[in-house]
Amino acid sequence: MPPRFHNPLVRDLAWVAASPALLDRQLLPMRDPLQDSIWRQDPDQLWHELNALDEAPHRLAELFSDSPDRRLGSHYERLWHALLTLAPDTRILAHNIALRRGAHTLGEIDLVMQAADGAIVHLELAVKFYLGRADLHNPQQHCSDPQHWWGIDTRDTLAHKLARLTQHQLPLSQRLPELATAHRALPLPEVAAAWLQGGLFTPLDQPMPLPAGGLAPPKPLHWCPVHALKTLPAHSRWLQLPHKEWLMPPPADTSETLSPSAMRALCLRLGRYRARMFCAAEDDSLSAERLLCVDDAWPA
Repeated sequence: MPPRFHNPLVRDLAWVAASPALLDRQLLPMRDPLQDSIWRQDPDQLWHELNALDEAPHRLAELFSDSPDRRLGSHYERLWHALLTLAPDTRILAHNIALRRGAHTLGEIDLVMQAADGAIVHLELAVKFYLGRADLHNPQQHCSDPQHWWGIDTRDTLAHKLARLTQHQLPLSQRLPELATAHRALPLPEVAAAWLQGGLFTPLDQPMPLPAGGLAPPKPLHWCPVHALKTLPAHSRWLQLPHKEWLMPPPADTSETLSPSAMRALCLRLGRYRARMFCAAEDDSLSAERLLCVDDAWPA
């Protein structure tokens, strides 16, 4: 188990470094950015490095620029940039490479790195939170369809993300010499793969199998509409996670806990079109139980 870090950025770094992927390799080429790293062979070295950052947080300014982009996905990419910079046996060669033909942008490559085993790797990084639509699932099927896993923004589905990665984003690195004028000195990647983290949230009130290749989380991940909060045990206590802090749970002893009735009141006060993430108050571990609450009208 990792130490209990205090700095929010260090806690997010710990979550990114230690949390499992969403999927195995059945549906998508997947590769851990720290594959074969000494940090995977001896995690104590990783925790030692993060503990040093936690005790000297001024060093974080060297790793994180003050970007105006506050989106969670962009924050997630910057966390991986920091980890791969800190790791003793990985090297970032380039990131966020825009590929253009004339004035037309064809796409962007998230990351080209030299991995611990020496391989030149093109990686697409994403943190995603998908909600399983049990009402669309055929109960006779042992696995669910990726089309039945929807993002809070209903235009984003797991099926769409998989298609986008395999058909568009991952093949982009083969076009580096042709289209990335400023990066022609980059070695051509030998491997193109993705690394997806986040969560596959099953409905609170009914079972739903994961898609083929979906990895079960260590602790439950559920979603529900606001009205279903009343079905939670009245004695249960939860912590709210603001949207920009959906990765690592806050320390349990520093946050106000909420009862299910208080959670419902909070959701109603915040209004429609805002998803709320809660985690179990008694667990501040990397894999704390989560509950993602959406408006009663979702997905309308």
